[in-house]
Amino acid sequence: MPDCDVIVVGRGLIGSATARQLANAGANVALIGPGEPENNHTHNGLFGSHYDSGRIVRILDPIPYSAQISKASIEHYRPLEKLTGIGFYQEVGFLVVTNNKYYYSDIEAVGKTFYPQAERIPQNELAERFPYFNFPADVKAIFQQTKAGHINPRKQIAAQNKALEIYGGTVIDDVVFEIKQKDLVVSVRTNQEWIDSKKVILATGAYANSGSIIPRKIDFGVVPHTIVLGEITMEQLPNLNGTPSLSYRYGSDPMRYIYFMPPILYPDGKFYIKIGHSNGDPMPNDMNTLTSWFQSDGDMEKVEWLSETLQNLLPDVKFASLHSKSCVTTKSPTGKQFIDQFDEKQIYAVLADNGQCAKSADEVGYIASEFVMNGRFPDPYRRADFRIKYSA
Repeated sequence: MPDCDVIVVGRGLIGSATARQLANAGANVALIGPGEPENNHTHNGLFGSHYDSGRIVRILDPIPYSAQISKASIEHYRPLEKLTGIGFYQEVGFLVVTNNKYYYSDIEAVGKTFYPQAERIPQNELAERFPYFNFPADVKAIFQQTKAGHINPRKQIAAQNKALEIYGGTVIDDVVFEIKQKDLVVSVRTNQEWIDSKKVILATGAYANSGSIIPRKIDFGVVPHTIVLGEITMEQLPNLNGTPSLSYRYGSDPMRYIYFMPPILYPDGKFYIKIGHSNGDPMPNDMNTLTSWFQSDGDMEKVEWLSETLQNLLPDVKFASLHSKSCVTTKSPTGKQFIDQFDEKQIYAVLADNGQCAKSADEVGYIASEFVMNGRFPDPYRRADFRIKYSA
């Protein structure tokens, strides 16, 4: 007899949410993945962009699908916090500011369907409503007051893992090196043991094609991102009370679009404002390239630009320090996640989050759990939209 019904490989936001949803549906689940390394600069193994304390969540988005899945996920935040006693969600709102008429009209159109109560704010009122920000005279804004803000991804994963254990599942802090299938049993080898299951789900993020556990290489891109963290002193915190998360798109160059998060408490006991860029050029997704990138402090040219942008955005703030970090997003050619079964295998993929992981992991996990457990996609989703595309 197999040791469990399903093994989920990958203990990030998507894998943890998928495992918890499966266990909640009645499956006997083992979730396997390593914890956070002590020092990313010297770590040579797997790493994750979820090793952070701030990620934007919101419904407003120019793409209807993204708004749909994030809205469904956000609805589950408070119940998950209540179940586990782990708080991870700060509902501080989300502000869109732009002079790009196409971005604004897309946000406005999608908002009418998924968040019709969004508030439109003309530029001449922005300074009064958000006095700490400095914006040009030609921008317009849309404000999502509720069901938006930011999450602590480390704490959300902790909540998902605790809920999994409440539902009878198992969390294993280890790395998977090998997967074999014989008849209807799939065996997974970690550092410590072989574990047998009926099904295996790969939620291995940017490392999906690295190593040899994936049955067949998939077609996805990895985009490197650089973030800058500006340290806020305790004396300045009161001046920034009520600051929302922000998407700021000025002009038509997508490589210059930024996102911003208000002061967040990090594990070192300090508060940081976070700024990052929304888009980037893909990089190779082999192990060596990923390791080198995660060991770095990001792209120094982008660090300079982001630091200058942050200071222009908050001209009255004097940052105690500035430092940078690296992270990545994974992109599928379809614009949706790969939630699919590998050919002739009891092995499944939940891969390529398309930058939607933080705000949408719970709903992606729900879709995956329904497919893996029941062979169907829940309404209003269609299996055809989530099929794997393989590398040539």
